[in-house]
Amino acid sequence: MNMPAVKNTPHDKGVTDDNGDAGNSTPDGNGMKPATESGDSLVTLRETAYKQFMSGLLRREFRPGRLISQREIARVTGSSLASVREALKRLEGERIVELLPKRGILIREVRQKDIAEAYDARMLIENHAIGSYIKSCSPEDIDRFIRDTQAVVDAKPTSSEDQLAQLDNRIRLDRELHRAIVAALDNTPLADAHAKIETTMLLARLNLPPLFHSRGPAFDEHLILLEALRKGDIKEARSALRQHLVQARERAMQSTEP
Repeated sequence: MNMPAVKNTPHDKGVTDDNGDAGNSTPDGNGMKPATESGDSLVTLRETAYKQFMSGLLRREFRPGRLISQREIARVTGSSLASVREALKRLEGERIVELLPKRGILIREVRQKDIAEAYDARMLIENHAIGSYIKSCSPEDIDRFIRDTQAVVDAKPTSSEDQLAQLDNRIRLDRELHRAIVAALDNTPLADAHAKIETTMLLARLNLPPLFHSRGPAFDEHLILLEALRKGDIKEARSALRQHLVQARERAMQSTEP
């Protein structure tokens, strides 16, 4: 999948570190001493900073296309600069951010072309995988997916915190089902390619209206697919999977700039 070229984002779209370098060390911006953690402690702080950044992204405290600084991330996430720098390595590896020397951190945007390519690839991989999955999945696994999916459909979040938790749950469950389908191929290169596409899917979700985050139709479509899998009907399962991916692609495309 071709990724979009990095735009020359103006500095007024965000704030860089004092030295303008996304990768250099700076004093901690939270009034803490520069962190010198090591081993398990640093790993824990890095994971916490990563999770807090992702929560901020889903809450739209960080916006795709913005140029931000390590200090801003530390302030919003309540993390030390040392743990933010460690978290940025993972975020860059997952292509959620790009580190621009002397400028800052760019949160990647996805365009319609990225989404179209991502869904084309998903269609090829998952349509190929569904035949293997229907043969290998257990009735217990399908029943669990149906229970968890129905719970998501029935949930009625009443606060912004509930909506965020619901979105996190939807993303987790969506990934779990589609990863399980692809894993049935036992093909590492295809699984790796599918995993990389998930970043585009995540960033595309941020463009959807808030209603889709808590009550969108994707999980109703999942239930149709799961029922076909429960019956062992490969023709119906392929049709349901294709319809789900086509409709998900259309929703993402309508909410994304060309």
